[in-house]
Amino acid sequence: MSTPDADGGVGGFTASRERFEEVLAFLDGAQAAAASHGELEDRLQVQSRELFRQLYQDHLDLRAQRETPVAVLGADGIARSRVETDHTRALSTVFGQVQVRRIAYRTPGRPNLHPADAALNLPAERHSHGLRRLAAVETTRGSFDDAVTGIEQATGQRLGKRQVEQLTGRRGRRRGLLRPTQAPTRGQRRRARALLRRQGCGHACQRAATGDRHGRGRG
Repeated sequence: MSTPDADGGVGGFTASRERFEEVLAFLDGAQAAAASHGELEDRLQVQSRELFRQLYQDHLDLRAQRETPVAVLGADGIARSRVETDHTRALSTVFGQVQVRRIAYRTPGRPNLHPADAALNLPAERHSHGLRRLAAVETTRGSFDDAVTGIEQATGQRLGKRQVEQLTGRRGRRRGLLRPTQAPTRGQRRRARALLRRQGCGHACQRAATGDRHGRGRG
């Protein structure tokens, strides 16, 4: 359970509260009062994304503060007896990039182990599962160039085309990708669903992404 800080709030989320207060201040001010609905939408889309990125970061920082040393035995049967705190790795999420601080368990001649990574189910690469899933959805709708644009519109992050190819596991193989003006064939839907399943996309998500809204083309 989180410990209240001096202001009576939940400790560890000071930066998030400050960002939320900034959003409230904007909405209560003259600039927002004179804005059109579209301008408000654009501004809040950016601010909400940054607020959620900060909430994500504050939560990760809180987990790092609460992590306590444990006995760690590697799959190689060798104990990792050296404990080092504040080992950091980057994680790119649908809200933006965050930093994951955790304890590293070490022994000479063997790779470090990070139990916190397993607890978070972190991917080996920098991009989160949510970002990979979004890339898979966007690539089924058109070309990799279209996917780059779609991801940027949804997350505010600009990924390279090669990064999107790697995130979807396709590595430049365009077979089965759909052009925006083409109706998906049965084979294309099947390949798209297989790709999305690898990214953790459920049945409803797969049907929506491939245009198979009525369950057509199963097989």
